[in-house]
Amino acid sequence: MLAAPTDDPLSACRVDLTVADGIAELAAVLARHGIALFDGVRDARALRSLAARLGDVAPHRDSDPDGVTVITDRSEGGRAGRAGFSARALAPHTDCSDRRRPPLLVVMACAQPAPSGGDCVLVDGQAVHADLAATEPDALAALSGPRGMYFGDCAGLAGNVFEPQPDGLLGVRLRLDELAQFSPLTQQWKSTLRAAVDRHAITLPLAAGTGYAVNNLRWLHGRAPFIGQRVMWRMLVDPRPEWRIPAGFDPAGAPR
Repeated sequence: MLAAPTDDPLSACRVDLTVADGIAELAAVLARHGIALFDGVRDARALRSLAARLGDVAPHRDSDPDGVTVITDRSEGGRAGRAGFSARALAPHTDCSDRRRPPLLVVMACAQPAPSGGDCVLVDGQAVHADLAATEPDALAALSGPRGMYFGDCAGLAGNVFEPQPDGLLGVRLRLDELAQFSPLTQQWKSTLRAAVDRHAITLPLAAGTGYAVNNLRWLHGRAPFIGQRVMWRMLVDPRPEWRIPAGFDPAGAPR
């Protein structure tokens, strides 16, 4: 495991990719915690290699033919759903929320950190679910029912924040920008949900070559605003079945 700072809430999730079984360790950490942090990914080719060893690369509208999306400031923050390609803050979200079956893994690596700001923001959806179950059960019920939100444009998808998955698991589906609409039933709980997300947010600075992989049906990811040049690489992956990475989380289990 990589060395972790004192009081690091993700200390158990740091993986050393340089060891012989580094990818297997990364997959095991993802299966257990839903998130893994890594170092040593110095270029897009290394990220492609990592993703290919985890599973099948899923294409994205903004990716190159190999599945790599370069995320940097293109001054597109004024367009709906394009805050990722600006220097603005990006609210914690899951990727491809308008797809019926989003890819299970999001793998991000830092090519160049910003001179100021731009820290990653990570939120465990299992912790948010447990928080709402304990503090706001009516909100959780509304955010778990059918068709509580609409994701995407006119060709989007009706769903909700917490959705049932096979084997008794739950999955998270969320974005909080112009391409997400709450239903009349869930609109009243939007601020409650956002407060719970903020309570469980973990801020993570990334140096060049470092990155993270998250279970896209459990963890939300976003970032703080930044100044200057910041470049990230992203790949979407459906993992190999033998890695046994669950499609979501156990609602009865405590976050690990």
